[in-house]
Amino acid sequence: MNFKDLILNIVNGENYRPMTMKHMLKFLDCDKYIRKDVVKEIQKLHKEGELNITKKGKIMPLSKEDKALIGIISTAQGGYGFFISDDEDFDDVFISNANLNKAINGDRVKIKIIKEKEYGKNAEGVVVDILERKQNKIVGLYQKNKKFGFVIADDKSIFDDIYIDNEDSKNAKNNDKVVVKILRYPEHGNPEGKITEVLGNKDDANIDVLSIVRSHGIKDNFSKKAKSECLYIKKEITDKDIEDRMDFRKLFTVTIDGRDSKDFDDAISIEIDKDDYILYVHIADVSHYVKESTAIDKDAYERGNSTYLFNIVIPMLPEVLSNGICSLNPNEDRLAVSIKMRIDKNGNVIENDFYKSVIKSDYRLIYDDVNALLDENDQSVYNDKLTIEKLNLFKKLYKILKDKRSKRGSIDFNFTESQIDVSEDGEVLNISRYERGTGNKMIEEFMIASNETVASLFAYMDFPSIYRIHEKPKEEKVESFNKILNTLGHNIKGNSLHSKDFQEILKEVKGEDDEGLINILMLRTMQKAKYTNYRDIHFGLATKFYTHFTSPIRRYPDLIVHRLIKLYIENKLTKLNQSKLSKDLGTKAEHLSITERNSEECERDVEDLNKCKYMKKYIGKEFEGIISSITDFGIFIELENTVEGLFMYKFSEDRFEYIEDMMYTVNTDNNKRYKIGDRVRICVINVDIEKRNIDFDLLEE
Repeated sequence: MNFKDLILNIVNGENYRPMTMKHMLKFLDCDKYIRKDVVKEIQKLHKEGELNITKKGKIMPLSKEDKALIGIISTAQGGYGFFISDDEDFDDVFISNANLNKAINGDRVKIKIIKEKEYGKNAEGVVVDILERKQNKIVGLYQKNKKFGFVIADDKSIFDDIYIDNEDSKNAKNNDKVVVKILRYPEHGNPEGKITEVLGNKDDANIDVLSIVRSHGIKDNFSKKAKSECLYIKKEITDKDIEDRMDFRKLFTVTIDGRDSKDFDDAISIEIDKDDYILYVHIADVSHYVKESTAIDKDAYERGNSTYLFNIVIPMLPEVLSNGICSLNPNEDRLAVSIKMRIDKNGNVIENDFYKSVIKSDYRLIYDDVNALLDENDQSVYNDKLTIEKLNLFKKLYKILKDKRSKRGSIDFNFTESQIDVSEDGEVLNISRYERGTGNKMIEEFMIASNETVASLFAYMDFPSIYRIHEKPKEEKVESFNKILNTLGHNIKGNSLHSKDFQEILKEVKGEDDEGLINILMLRTMQKAKYTNYRDIHFGLATKFYTHFTSPIRRYPDLIVHRLIKLYIENKLTKLNQSKLSKDLGTKAEHLSITERNSEECERDVEDLNKCKYMKKYIGKEFEGIISSITDFGIFIELENTVEGLFMYKFSEDRFEYIEDMMYTVNTDNNKRYKIGDRVRICVINVDIEKRNIDFDLLEE
């Protein structure tokens, strides 16, 4: 245990009595060699808001109030920010530009409340201490002068340009996109920095995407050690590799993925036994090739997951693994971890077995063709009867599993997904709605069944593992959601919130104009799913036990679970120290939840960028859309192709009044009301690619 954990365990212990620094050093029995280190660590913990040191020098645990006033700053382009407390029950606090006191987006801070919360308005606060700087590295545009330069941050919530001495410029040229490390934040004047990487000229192909990737701290290169290890990875499976494995190569097995997919980490097989279905889910055995503590493993853990950016993929694993020996390519022997599930006619998994296996996929099927067969009965897409027979059998089982999940209250969102076609050099060719067919949903259903089966195994053994949990929505968010539902003519009927209540709303709106909108609003009401080392509900799926097991090529949590499953198969779990393992899994779960959110934010930023690039050519054109959100400053409208833009009241010749209680806005010049879900016509008037904003004008009909 390190000094930090030791000190926090003592201070936060039930029987702790406040001590001075002198008494703490005596209590820890510190010799002269470590006294300075312990003092520094205690002072650092105080600075970072982990404990308190009173004016009298007593070391104290944080009070509930102190904890609530420590958290993260999230800034907006308007110059203001919001304080998000470490205490999840504490409401966000508005921080004006003047009260940020040089705190920038992502900084960990301590605040003081200066104005209490009022109806419909957040409390206001002021930053009193910056505990930790998040953005030590910032991406921006380099502007060169004779003796020095400045970096203008891409993040528009960072208003101050960063001063760069010529010696710290890394020979960057004018208008180069660069990564700059902040050296210091002076009390007065601009931050001072040093360029650590030159990305290229701002007009280079895909430089805008690379800049976003870097701004999220995502690495697109593997370490030298990892690249070196890749040279020793075998390209083919040997007889020794399959000595102790179950041989499933004679099973009819297929992969089903998107047309452009290159890494195939799941394959499926099916048989029928009287009234029962035997479903095999085979997952690439990545853990056979990626051993713990290797350079490849460390790189994969640091990334946490693959990041998909349309024309660019930043893989979690090197290509020799992700697209090579680990990928379940057709007609090639591959190592896998397989689950064999016996499922009755009601969708219950009545038996399950886990195997280290070897498989050979018969076909690589794509969703478009599978959907043509299963949704339109187009049998011309496949020549052989066996493939058609097996796919129809898969479909029958899919419907049984889906019905069972629906009965227990699982929420099936029907999102409007974007299909964005981007060329290799970054040109956005087209944006449209992406329609998911039975094939997509079928694979998703089989993966859910597999993940539940694995989670249940460890839960019933009461053995440490990584779980995927999804907590209930917060009451205040549900209340806000219900208000919007009321304006649209719907209502959550349950007294005590259950996922079935949400499920019923989605059934009510199915096929209506506001279906997509309510799906999005419901998602915003939900808590974020996350990884933990403890069991809890998955609210969205209405299940007690859930994990991620089915995508070890692109998600590190799945790789962790695979390692545990293989130890279970080999009867080696008892050799592990459960307490140490649980603590280690807790640390990893927290890290992997962060990397997942980071990738999601990066993917969302790139999607917004691509939508702006595409809509630039439609300035002056008219479209029809649906109002997706209304605020006190404007109306958000989503077009048929999934692009969303903003009509701002201040740019209109008419006057608008936002009625917050009723959640609509009214044009006071003609008394026309606008509410969420209304269809309207707009004109695209401006596209700001740097800020990733699209502005609409609302056309009166």
